[in-house]
Amino acid sequence: MEEHTHEPLARYTTLRIGGEAQRLFQPKTTEELISIITRLDQISEPWHILGGGSNLLVSSSGVKGSVIRTAQMLDIKQLDTYLIEASAGVRLPHLARFAAGLNLSGLEFLVGIPGTVGGAVVMNAGAHGSCMAELVESALIYDVKQNKLITMTKDDLSFSYRKSTIDLGSQVVVSARLNLRAGKQSEIEAKIKANEEYRLKTQPIGFPNAGSTFVNPEPNRSAGYLVEQAGLKGFTSGQAAVSQLHANFVINLGNATSTDATALIRHMQNSVYEKFSIKMRPEWKTLGEFTAEELEPWKVKVPNS
Repeated sequence: MEEHTHEPLARYTTLRIGGEAQRLFQPKTTEELISIITRLDQISEPWHILGGGSNLLVSSSGVKGSVIRTAQMLDIKQLDTYLIEASAGVRLPHLARFAAGLNLSGLEFLVGIPGTVGGAVVMNAGAHGSCMAELVESALIYDVKQNKLITMTKDDLSFSYRKSTIDLGSQVVVSARLNLRAGKQSEIEAKIKANEEYRLKTQPIGFPNAGSTFVNPEPNRSAGYLVEQAGLKGFTSGQAAVSQLHANFVINLGNATSTDATALIRHMQNSVYEKFSIKMRPEWKTLGEFTAEELEPWKVKVPNS
């Protein structure tokens, strides 16, 4: 297990923004994860879970307490013909290719999502008309309040659009079991290739970004379309910018701060509301020290949020 003090977090996020954590732990096993949390709780030190660092804005002012990064929990195995179990830190593109190697289909949509299994379960990650809710049989969770590992079934998780019922303050995803289906390797690999090519054509891969900035407000109305129609492609706030390629992506032009990003998100949100009377909810999570003004976009209440 790795442990660092005063560790800059920008290197661990896909947006490349983030100040220091007082301490950073990187467990490799479930036992190490539980040991860290137990130890920190015993000394009343705040702790926060960090996965692959996508869909996340970390404050440039840093994070008080410890950050536990689960991205080194990498076990993955086939339990049954169509059943795979993957630990929280397994990268989603790797998971898709692992399944393809077993002639198992269903995970091809994950190849363009730069996150990990843990985050994908928490947020019901999806793309290309598919999502985790269709595949998850159950998730193994460390419940801090009960101080034990529990299994949450698909029904327990109550998946909805980019959401689950996992309590981020007291429940940590350890692993997930996924039900897949038989497929031909050539067809699976063709789907994976097509999804990769689509991502390269439609997303700003050349710039650090955190993935989609806003949740689509309506099934047939994308956040990217609304932001683009508000005339914001290329709009900048400091070193943060709305991508010219896809308007629902905020990119880091080089040295963006969390203040740049929150100001831009707030402007995007307000501009869309002024034009369409639609309030958009950020898809990103936040971590660290932010002002009340910086967090305003995340306080928006929308139907079914």
